[in-house]
Amino acid sequence: MKLDSLVRVKMNANPEDALAYIDSLEESGSVSNPVVCYCRGLVYNAMRQRTTSSLFFEKALEGDELQQECPELFYKASDYLSTFLSNREQNAEALEVANKYYEVARLDESPEGRQWTAIALHAMGYYQMQLGMKEMAERSFSMSYMALSQIVQADSSYNNLLSYARVSVNILDAYTTTGQYDDAMKWLPSAEVAAERLAASPECVAADRTKYVGAFAFQKAVVLAKLGSRNAANEAYRMAQELGYFNTVYGCINQTHYLRTAERWDDLAALTPKLDSIAQVWQVPMSFYFLQEYMAPRFTAYLKSGRKEQALELAGQIVNAIDSVALHEQNHEMQEITAIANRKDMETDAAKQEADLAYLWVKILSITLVLLIVGIIGYAVYQNFRSENK
Repeated sequence: MKLDSLVRVKMNANPEDALAYIDSLEESGSVSNPVVCYCRGLVYNAMRQRTTSSLFFEKALEGDELQQECPELFYKASDYLSTFLSNREQNAEALEVANKYYEVARLDESPEGRQWTAIALHAMGYYQMQLGMKEMAERSFSMSYMALSQIVQADSSYNNLLSYARVSVNILDAYTTTGQYDDAMKWLPSAEVAAERLAASPECVAADRTKYVGAFAFQKAVVLAKLGSRNAANEAYRMAQELGYFNTVYGCINQTHYLRTAERWDDLAALTPKLDSIAQVWQVPMSFYFLQEYMAPRFTAYLKSGRKEQALELAGQIVNAIDSVALHEQNHEMQEITAIANRKDMETDAAKQEADLAYLWVKILSITLVLLIVGIIGYAVYQNFRSENK
């Protein structure tokens, strides 16, 4: 069994045991330091400690040792790191990482090299689109999709089909997250081909069908809803629902996004008990994420569906939660920075850099929270004024 596969098995059972196993590998000197850092990044990612994880992937990519020793882990570490950077709105840095591993992959004539060339191209396109570099992004997307289509035509192995579907869904996401629904519409047929190829594979397990085919159906629903094809949009939405996509972590959040897009306020309001139960199961803390993705959509649903008393009650809960949210965000970032500083193989400068970034994110979140609360208070005051003057 490959090392990264073995680490995945151990971390799925117990992340702490996986870290202990990695420590033992390091102490024995049986694997190189870049590989150790990659494995730790993998485990911390599974533990949802993104800052720590990204630092380990970054450290694994220092120099060219990992690239020379194990190109596959080099590609994977680069892919993880660029994704983390983009999630933190650092798309210019993400593009730099993606471009670097693209330059390596395009010279790699192995099947893995050709596959990673296509994946890197689509990643570059995604970050280019977020940066407003539309022409370059579309060129990257076309090259990526064409390359994967050729790869799948020659070798329809399951791993290739997964990459084909993943890239296609992400291309759609690049357009929908930047509000370019007409352009996303043009990509729907190509993405549907990739989704259908994956679904038709005898090796396609339910989890992958849900993750990729369900995600395609969701993207299709959003695009059609935005362009006014409500009946077709609802049909695609039902397909995503039947595939269990809305029972996944991201799918549940995306479900609220679709219902808002389709202005199905009663359905969104009815969904709130499900959001409550999921939040309890996932033990979601009183964070900005909880406020933005759970409480704010519920507030909008109550307001738009005419449930004003429930909207006012929830407005009060959100206002009362502001201190807890701000405290959680600050503590969460500082806990990760402390963990980073305590690691024996993390440089002090790196920890300080991440700490500075953490403080910046707290400030950004605080400003966003203030704007959200001002809007909610404004609505509450307006409703009270109307009631008193009836």
